Amino acid sequence: MLVVNYIMPRNSLADLVKRWFMSIDNISLFIITGLISIGIWVSIASTPSVAMKLDLPPFHFVKQHMIILLVSIIIMVFISFLQINYIKRLSVTGYFGCLVLVVLTIIIGSEIKGARRWLSFFGFSMQPSEFFKPILAVTNAWLITEQYRDRKFPGIVLSGASVSVAILFLLLQPDIGMIVVICSSWIGQLFISGMSTIMLGCFLFSAIGALFGLYFTVPHFANRIDRFIMSGGKENDIYQVQKSLEAFKSGGLFGKGPGEGVIKTMVPDSHSDFVFSVIAEEYGFIVCFVIIALFTIFIIRSMMRANKSSSIFSICATFGIVLQIGLQVLINTATSLNLIPTKGMTMPFISYGGSSFLSSSISIGILLAITKRQSIIHGDTYYTHFKHNRR
Repeated sequence: MLVVNYIMPRNSLADLVKRWFMSIDNISLFIITGLISIGIWVSIASTPSVAMKLDLPPFHFVKQHMIILLVSIIIMVFISFLQINYIKRLSVTGYFGCLVLVVLTIIIGSEIKGARRWLSFFGFSMQPSEFFKPILAVTNAWLITEQYRDRKFPGIVLSGASVSVAILFLLLQPDIGMIVVICSSWIGQLFISGMSTIMLGCFLFSAIGALFGLYFTVPHFANRIDRFIMSGGKENDIYQVQKSLEAFKSGGLFGKGPGEGVIKTMVPDSHSDFVFSVIAEEYGFIVCFVIIALFTIFIIRSMMRANKSSSIFSICATFGIVLQIGLQVLINTATSLNLIPTKGMTMPFISYGGSSFLSSSISIGILLAITKRQSIIHGDTYYTHFKHNRR
């Protein structure tokens, strides 16, 4: 026993990790690990053809994916160790940092497919708007729930202002899909926090009206809508969507087998926006169903864990983040199946994409932190909090 205590004292790193592992939701962590593992295999299958088209080594994107994965896991685990108060403060700071980066993107960013969303520096490129998702989910949850604690605090107004400022800069890129995700998350948080049905109805009608307004003011957005409507949603004239539908047809129930797909050699975005088509062609409907099932279980599991908390903030923040993840999965799959107009949005942990992967990892880290047992690390001791007052 003395030897064991000497090797692993109470305040050792191993003891710290053990306590962390016992406090977080292991099932959610297991599901995310499974999705990440699937993403690695999909990256190996889908990226070599894209790399060779760009005259790069076949496994160039696979190596990049593994580097991003390593950094993302470190960030995710680090955030999951944090106390909720630190996560709130980092989110507010990160919000202003995101604003600066998005403004820089609009000014000096690279224009791709009619939109200016990417910022390049030191040989790397990033999409700053991706980081708005987890940051706004936490910031808005904090502001909204603070108004419940102090009725004089204009939390809902401030959260609306933070969302509005973000939308303004996203419109200048433009990035309509990101705006839809952020607004849906915010309205969902207002709903879960107990806002009146009348007020929610006003927000929803305003959002619908805003989409109509965007159709007449943003040519890039209107062009995609027009092409989708004029094709009847069946034979879209967009090349990538046509090939995506062919991939689903040829994949069938069990798929053509790993490496046997052809869509990845024809579609430029097969490793990112249309990765679901690659999975459908090579692995079949069953694997596609498993992936959707894993996301669904994770979302339900996270909400169940948050619902056990007496903290409105934990429930509100969790709902905002899982709604974002769910919408991102829905948009990615619906685009591949030609159910909605094409929108460049990746599938979390499955698609290749640095900014998206990092953003998703931040989201999961936050979820693991706010849904773990109400314990915090203080030196080498865990203190259990039983806070029955809503904060």
